[in-house]
Amino acid sequence: MFLERKELALRKVLSLRKPLLLSVIVTLCLLLWPSSIALANAEEINRSYRVVEEEETGEIFFVQDSPQIDKVQKQKVAVALGGGGARALVNVGILKALEEEGIPVDLVVGSSMGAIVAVLYGSGMPLATIEELVTSDILPSMFDLNFPFLYSVIDTRRVNYFIERVLPHQRLEEFPIQTALLSYDLTHGVKYVHTSGLISREIQGSYSIPLFFPVVDYDGLFLMDPGILELTPAQAAKVLGADVVIATTAFDELPYNTYAFPVRAVTRFINIFKDRNSKAIIDRYSDATINCNVGDYSFMDYHLAADFIALGYHEAQKLIPEIKRILAEKEIPLNQSPEHTPLAGKGEEEQLNLAQVLRDIKYERLQYDFTRIKPLLYFGRGHSFFKQELIREEATALQYGFLWQKGKLDLRGLTRGKGLDNYALKLKFIGLTRDLDLIGKLHYEETPKQDLWGYGVDLKYYQPNFTLTCGWAELDHTSYLHNAGTFDLNWGEHQLRSGLDLYTPAASQGLTFTETKYVAVQSLKISAYDNLTLQPRLVVSNTQSEALFAHPLIYRGIEPDTAEGENLVQSALEIAYHYRFPYSLELLQCIQLKELTWFSFIDLYYRLEPYYAVGAGLTCELNLLGIKPSSFGGYVVYDLAKTSWKGALSIDLSL
Repeated sequence: MFLERKELALRKVLSLRKPLLLSVIVTLCLLLWPSSIALANAEEINRSYRVVEEEETGEIFFVQDSPQIDKVQKQKVAVALGGGGARALVNVGILKALEEEGIPVDLVVGSSMGAIVAVLYGSGMPLATIEELVTSDILPSMFDLNFPFLYSVIDTRRVNYFIERVLPHQRLEEFPIQTALLSYDLTHGVKYVHTSGLISREIQGSYSIPLFFPVVDYDGLFLMDPGILELTPAQAAKVLGADVVIATTAFDELPYNTYAFPVRAVTRFINIFKDRNSKAIIDRYSDATINCNVGDYSFMDYHLAADFIALGYHEAQKLIPEIKRILAEKEIPLNQSPEHTPLAGKGEEEQLNLAQVLRDIKYERLQYDFTRIKPLLYFGRGHSFFKQELIREEATALQYGFLWQKGKLDLRGLTRGKGLDNYALKLKFIGLTRDLDLIGKLHYEETPKQDLWGYGVDLKYYQPNFTLTCGWAELDHTSYLHNAGTFDLNWGEHQLRSGLDLYTPAASQGLTFTETKYVAVQSLKISAYDNLTLQPRLVVSNTQSEALFAHPLIYRGIEPDTAEGENLVQSALEIAYHYRFPYSLELLQCIQLKELTWFSFIDLYYRLEPYYAVGAGLTCELNLLGIKPSSFGGYVVYDLAKTSWKGALSIDLSL
């Protein structure tokens, strides 16, 4: 009786007070967001630096104090890693070639994207690990859209924190290879050289492009990307005492030769100054320059990381004889052991496992030391805290909500449509143990037939290739034992994903296993040739479509009117051809069209009798600044059972 009264009270609150509930949620978001920004900006960062006048030109540099930079007595060989967005990943291949040939690297200096490669290498991370990291698409996925766009379009705190987490050392002055990062101080109009401090704080200024990425406030110094003035930091390497400078370039070339549009004109103007300034510095200060012709590619082409690495490796190999000649003239010996091995820093038990960190990113388990607040926006695919997540069904309603995350707590809320008759909340306690999370869920929805509501608690166990879940749920006056598991395996360009959810009713006499509801899904992606994929999918379930844990609908024909409660089998076989542009098409220098996919399919829907549908369609893959993927397109389908045609737009947007 007490439980029934409790349920009625909860339903009244949700149904009668939904405008109040929405107001509370919005108010909390608006209050918490500025507070998080204030906390981030108010963090006191005390740094001391010395003013250095460069000998040849008299140019002033601010150089952070660090005994690490001055301790090497021998002649110093520096590699100045240039920027260029995704194109600058050629630096990984260049470092690989230098290492294989025993070229000593006593100092690595980076600017823009070259700064990210510099900290990965200078920290002692093996090149094989760096290559695995930058080709995994993890780095671009860590950028968030900022909201509101007050300081920048992109929020970079997550990627900075992630880089710091995966490194063998977290502070620049502790790196086994001396490492410096170049920024530009807007306050004094001078170049600023980072040589000490936590990576998550120091790296931002080196790649901070105003409007896109936030300019960094260092206690009165406002730091940004120095690319227009010194894209390849060869002069900075000389300021730090380098005797030999090996410079790298990844200069941009625009894919057009008319500049009537304002964005094209501004971009061309910036590129002219960037190229002139950087080439003049390279000519004056570089002893050997490894030029990589990447003008046909976009700074957003992170998906081509493996190609950039191969290009950098090839170009560096061509210059190896010249570099060895320069070193011999200066009597600088080659490394006797070219293999780059991890150097001492943390104890073995404290070393971060890259696979574990990548697992935590995959399942959104990273624990941030800052408050992360962002709006959630989904269109085209349904998102639910109770439904199977491996295959999401098409959805025409806009879903929106919020995310609040700090340390071990992750709170998310969602609603959809404009009627405000649907609410879902999920609170995750991350890191109950290293592999275990505690998850609480709540859902309320008004429907023409009845109000759907439920809540539950799960314990979820994570491994890189699978998860296991055990919990309890109260869904529409019925108690369930919830068990679930997922399996995700990648080998090369092939992928297998499977998932199973079981909901067993808990009657007063015990669990009624014969009435267990289940949803089983499986998706397979097979790369047949370079641009051709085969994608079979399967859904088997005995749930009703109105249930909170209902099966996803993958049948693209006209859904049959069949009796609920019977076993349902859906399958789809899709053949797709992927065309990637030699040069990614760009719109307004920030939106990238990188791929077109033509596909044809045959779908099966079986409940008591089979239904078939065949169709074909086209999808465009878009990226915002190379980091936020989305797709849109459409398809036409012919339902063989109903002998009728159907057309649909296909949109998948997730922000």
